[in-house]
Formats: sequence, structure tokens, C-alpha cells
Amino acid sequence: MFDVNSGEYQFDDRIAREIMKQTGVKINIMDPTDDVTEKVSLMLAYQDYPDMILINMDNIQKYVEAGYLVDLEPYMERLPNVERMYGDVLNRLRTEDGKLYYLSNWYGVDEDSSSAFQIRYDYLCELVGKERADSNEPFTQDEFLDLLRRFQKKYPESEGKTSLPLALCTSLNYNTPLRGMYGMKNYYENNGKLYHLTRDPKYRELILFLNQLYREGLLDKEWIVTQRTLFSKKLTEGRVFATACAYWDLDKDRNQVKEKWGENADYYPYKVLGKGISADETTYNGRSTLGWDAIAVTDHCKNMDAVLKVIDFLASEEGQYLMLWGIEGEDWNYVDGKRTPDAAILAEALSDINQAKKNTGIRRWSWFIKNGLGSDGSPYDMMTKYEISKEAKLGNERFRTDRWDTSFYTNLDPASGTEEALIWKNVQEIYQKAYPRLIDASSEEECLRLYDKMIADMEVEGLSKAEKVITENYKKRIRLWGEE
Repeated sequence: MFDVNSGEYQFDDRIAREIMKQTGVKINIMDPTDDVTEKVSLMLAYQDYPDMILINMDNIQKYVEAGYLVDLEPYMERLPNVERMYGDVLNRLRTEDGKLYYLSNWYGVDEDSSSAFQIRYDYLCELVGKERADSNEPFTQDEFLDLLRRFQKKYPESEGKTSLPLALCTSLNYNTPLRGMYGMKNYYENNGKLYHLTRDPKYRELILFLNQLYREGLLDKEWIVTQRTLFSKKLTEGRVFATACAYWDLDKDRNQVKEKWGENADYYPYKVLGKGISADETTYNGRSTLGWDAIAVTDHCKNMDAVLKVIDFLASEEGQYLMLWGIEGEDWNYVDGKRTPDAAILAEALSDINQAKKNTGIRRWSWFIKNGLGSDGSPYDMMTKYEISKEAKLGNERFRTDRWDTSFYTNLDPASGTEEALIWKNVQEIYQKAYPRLIDASSEEECLRLYDKMIADMEVEGLSKAEKVITENYKKRIRLWGEE
């Protein structure tokens, strides 16, 4: 199996061994790679893929179109737990002709609010006072801008290096909160039609705001090249006042930051309202009910019996609890009839979830995961849902109105090999090249000039043709899912 999330791990920890014991199937994970995105593309290009693959939902359609995946529909009688657990979600995973080429991962409704502007609490208390820092009231765009300026003035340096009012990391999804403050979604929807997100009038407001931050020195000048290791270093150096990402993106850093700078030097989630946007119009927390991973059996599989055993066991409640809670009697027990995790494991998970996964094997493997609660009322995901962190609690309180289902916009791109697919690919390249230039423009006028040029270049490439296909795919999906 190839698992895009496996990282450094091989399938040989205590939980992995228990899975193989329960299923009677030997499972090998392909050697990890530093560039998993490239690996996914190379496997496709050279047809060099294993029996099963777990990849990002955005990439699975390429494998479907290439004919490399096995239709699971004829095997559903042998997958009773899949039928039971997925329920109506299976209808959304099936193609128009009723085929089922993959199962989703982390599917179902997730109430967790994750994306936000993460602001260092101790600095914020000094700037606005503890009462305001503890408030759930959003900051307006102007208030946020003022905070960044005041931080820059009060803390021009940290450890001899320039402080960073707002720092971004290229390997974290900063676009979700940036667009969320303006109420933007994956596409600009107008009168039932979908357009590239840059067509949204609010997109202009976003780039103008970011350009202003860049020109005033409030946005880290290295924002477009800062990857994870460098970003972590900047956080630990005490230079970063605010960033944009999910609260869990900072889990690997927050303990080091607090150890060095004090217990209150933690990053908490805050809502910022784009200019003219009300608190109930923001879209920070789009979450797909289909999840974000896809798991599929490929046409290279020679032992469907083994694969079906693995799928049906891991999709079951028993399999879910094994992967995400561990082994009964060792990692958890029933206490007064309630499923209860080992106190030390839970404490470690709340303190450093990555270390807890490494030490226990729990949550290291997450396949066919369902969000929500099991039949006994306990959450499937023990480490993040049994006793949620302070960051998660604050996010849920401050972003209750921001949840929306992104699944309607997933995999709407034109089919591979078509003229529109090539157009869309070229349009995306134009956008990706233009975006940093818009933000780094020397003036507002230059920013808008570059924006107009970007749209014109997209139009010349044939953007409208691609948007027409995307709209058709969207309408087809709405009909297929019975959402008209």
C-alpha cells in the first residue's frame, strides 16, 4: 500500500501488528519519500503503483480517468461494514453510472473549527489587555491592521532579528483563513455558475489588503519561500505575532515556544473580518463531508480476498477504535461502562500529539476514518476529540457560523485529455505565477495593474471555456446528489 500520510513510518508498530493479526493479512507500506506529491504523479505516469493507494482526494480522479482503479461495487456484499458505516456517503462517492472506485477518508460531518488567524496570546494581552484577548469578539480588518502595526513598533526585534507581525508558511494552508475573512469559497458562484475565484470582487479586496501589509513591512518578506523548518525556527525565535493556518498546524511548535517564552506564549485562533464582511458571512472553516483522502484498490491487485478483509475490518467500528484508541486493556478500558483512554496516553496526546503517535502507534494509521461518535457515544478520534485542547475549544466557540461543506466543489476540473483540461492547467499556472507578484507589488496601482493583466492572460488562454465545463460538472453533481 502507498499511504501519502505515512511519512517516516513503516507498518511494523504495535497497532500495525494487531491489524495484521486481526485480518490475517500481511501489509507492507511503500518506502516513504520526501516529495510525496511527486511520487503520486510518478506512480500515475509510469503505472508504478501498489495494490492499494491512499492519496489526496484532489488527485484520485486522475487515476479513475486512467482506468487504474478497481470498481468496488460488485464486492459490496463482502463489505458489510463499509455499507453500515458509510451509509448515504457511498452515493456521493459513486460515479454517474454507479461505479465505486474509491472510499473516502475522514468522511462525515466534522464539527471541529480549525482554520483561523493564530495570534500569540502573550503579545496580544500586552497590546489590547487580557479581557479583549480572551474575548470571542472578532477583530475587524482595521483593528487587525492596527495590531500588526503596534506589534511592529513595540517589538521591532527578537533575538537580534526583525520581528514578523504576520508570517506565512508555504507548506501550511494559509489561503483558507485569508479567503475565509472575506467569505470566499473554492469558486466564485454567481447565478448558479462557477467562476475562477479571482473573478470574485472580494478577491480584489484580499490582494489589496495583503499588498498593503507587504508594502508596510507587516507581512514577512519571505512569505512565499518560507517552508516548515524555517517557519518553526521563526516561531521559536519569538519573532512571529500572527500567522494564518489551522490550530493543529502549530502543534509541533507550541511546546517549544512556550518552554522558551513562557506558558502564555501560545497561539490561539481569532477571527478577522474582511472589510465590509459581517461575522456570519466569513467562511474560515469549510470541511468536506467526503473527507480529504481517497483510498482505492488498483488494477495491480492480485489478491482481492486479502484487500476486502482489510477494508471491511478497518472501516468497521472495531477497526476504527483499534487505529484511533489502541488496544483494549493496554491503551483503554471500559470504566463504569464508558470507553476511557489511559490517562497518561491522553495527557501526552494533549501535550504533544505527534510524540504520542510515535510512542504508542495510536492514530499513526488512519484509513477509512469516520468523523463523529461511535455507537457507544465515544468519539472515534480519541486523541483530538475525547478531551479537546484549549485551541480547539476556542476555535469552536469563535467560528460556529463558519462551517460549510466543501464536497460540492471537489473534483470539478475538466476531464484529463480534453482541451478544457489543458486550458485549466495553464490558467492555474498563470494564477500561481501572478499571485506572489500581486502581493509583492510596489504600489496599490501596480497591484491592480498586475491583477487586470492576470485576468486578461487567463481570458486569452480560454478561461471561460474551462469555467463552462466546471459549471456543467457542478450542476451534474447537484442533480446526482439530489440537491437541486
